Amino acid sequence: MRYIPSTEEQKKEMLKEIGVSSFEELIEAIPAGFRFKGRLNVPEAISEAELEEKIYQIAKKNSDFFLMKPLIGAGAYRHHVPEAGKFLLQREEFWTCYTPYQPELSQGTLQSIFEFQTYIARLTKMDVVIPSIYDGASATAEAALMSFRLTHRNKIIISALLHPHYKETVKTYIAPHEPEIVELPHKDGLVDIDGLKKLVDDDVASVIVQNPNFFGGIEKLAEICELVHSKNALLINAIAESMSLGVLKAPGEVGADIVAGEAQSFGMDLNYGGPYNAYLATRKQFLRQLPGRIIGETRDLDGKRVFVMTMRAREQDIRREKATSNICTNHFLNATAANIYLSLMGTEGLYKVSLLNTKAAHYLENLLLKSGKFEKVFDYPFYNEFLLKSKDSVPTLNKKLLENNFIPPLEVSKFYKEERFKDVLLFAVTEVLCREDLNRVVEILAE
Repeated sequence: MRYIPSTEEQKKEMLKEIGVSSFEELIEAIPAGFRFKGRLNVPEAISEAELEEKIYQIAKKNSDFFLMKPLIGAGAYRHHVPEAGKFLLQREEFWTCYTPYQPELSQGTLQSIFEFQTYIARLTKMDVVIPSIYDGASATAEAALMSFRLTHRNKIIISALLHPHYKETVKTYIAPHEPEIVELPHKDGLVDIDGLKKLVDDDVASVIVQNPNFFGGIEKLAEICELVHSKNALLINAIAESMSLGVLKAPGEVGADIVAGEAQSFGMDLNYGGPYNAYLATRKQFLRQLPGRIIGETRDLDGKRVFVMTMRAREQDIRREKATSNICTNHFLNATAANIYLSLMGTEGLYKVSLLNTKAAHYLENLLLKSGKFEKVFDYPFYNEFLLKSKDSVPTLNKKLLENNFIPPLEVSKFYKEERFKDVLLFAVTEVLCREDLNRVVEILAE
């Protein structure tokens, strides 16, 4: 039994140490009706060669982003990952690093995380950054919980243009607090600011607004912030596409209190739904209510620059149930991927890629409208995603794109059920689609 690590002798030793004579005695507390009897529906063992062949045949059924270029984004974006980043991530010392509780043994890990925090602080113009949370959805939920602790209020306003997956995650996370959740309507592809004026009151803990929003729209964050702060509530800015920070004004510059961002676009390719890595950024006065790890810089007894985990008293290994969170993590390998990417790109490189995404998306929208096969849904400013209504059958359109090695855009009606979103598609454009690709998409759809 080469894949089962415990021998029969070892099992007997463990049972004896526990104080029981058999495995059956160990699970006596579980009622018999709940115990599985019989054989699991698992195939019999096969040789390594047979297994390799079987996996290969399964893998052949899949498509990938190199054979098929994506016109879909909606929270998962394929960007170019430099070869240097891929090479460096193959170094084995990066693979097993977890929370660096022993700073004297973890200086490399700590410095890498510290540098990533610095990059995100510069991009968001926020004071403090938590560098690794599971994903953008859970980071947004953690931000909501933070706002409850900071304001001692229990009402939250969520933009209807927050990513639907983020929205459901927030509701799941905060449910035990029995919150009052109010949905903020949208108007012409952006937050309805007049609607916000009516909804925000002295009971609101926070307002969650995604920017760019789920439709790719660029929100008027400064105006929204002013409204939210007039009632002493907090503005949480969720960012699903962090590449937008290369060209958009930083959330900290327009007054956001907490930024919950997804860093997948920074050096992480898409592989069956992952990997993802989120960050939380906030103002210094809210530092003690942040979940997760903060890496700080200090000096040792010899005056050398060193790195440590700071503000540890918030952590679950110290405060247990009183910790700011019991479900955060340290995605060190993903944070390192983002760190390498941002180091290689630099300020100018990130700006150029971000600007290219914006221009390419507007280029495609313009050509599709000129084809006569599409019409605008909203006239709104957008980053690299936009809505268009198809005049042709969407299944037919999708079939044509798939046959020509393009992954179709998102059908918005899967999440927004209003009649006006029937046959509406959410196109996403990144730098992996060159001008020839975009021209080819229009050619296919105009046939």
